[in-house]
Amino acid sequence: MAELIVALDYPELSLALNLVKSLQGRVAWFKIGLELFSSHGPEAVHEVQALGGNVFLDLKLMDIPNTVQAAVRTATRMGVGMLTVHLSGGKRMVQAALQGREEGLGTAGSPLILGVTLLTSLDREDIAWMGNPNPAELVLHMASSGRAWGVDGVVCSAVEVGQIKKRLGPSCVCVTPGIRIDAFTDDQARTSTPSAAVAAGADYLVVGRPITASKDPVKSADLFCATLHSALPGES
Repeated sequence: MAELIVALDYPELSLALNLVKSLQGRVAWFKIGLELFSSHGPEAVHEVQALGGNVFLDLKLMDIPNTVQAAVRTATRMGVGMLTVHLSGGKRMVQAALQGREEGLGTAGSPLILGVTLLTSLDREDIAWMGNPNPAELVLHMASSGRAWGVDGVVCSAVEVGQIKKRLGPSCVCVTPGIRIDAFTDDQARTSTPSAAVAAGADYLVVGRPITASKDPVKSADLFCATLHSALPGES
């Protein structure tokens, strides 16, 4: 069953924690990305965990293999449930990340390592400088490579999930940002509705500003959850 991840894209930890508290019992997963982590670091992770939230640490790591290995080792010791690395960092970097996870294992558990394919803010025009590749074909190639290197799954738009699941199988975890119920205006390009993402086979749906920028974030989160569950087979 697909699950909602609420992106805590706030500059202040207090704002993020207030939202986590208000969504207790409604949402289990929360994304900590570059903005909140740059402001508050591991404290943000620990505070969300203390409130019972599962943490998706979305730092999109990309650096030399040794640096990424050390970062993943540290993140694993923090007990995060999922974390991201850029697949464009290549095989050696990704496998160094996997090694870092093994080195960090203890009582905290083993996080899923997800490979970032093509950011959902990018469309064909944005990647024309790469030789005008087809975005869907590029994502599928990157996902296939990442799985061959050992990642647990990928971050992609819902547009590509169906083909990824078809080629790589249901065990390839697909996390899909860019989820919108209506015409929310922002910088995302390859977007999808919750029902379309679930139908395609997405495992986790990441929603940020449509919830965090809402006048009533709890009501908005409830709407996304209701829409998500109504899209499940056998649900109505």
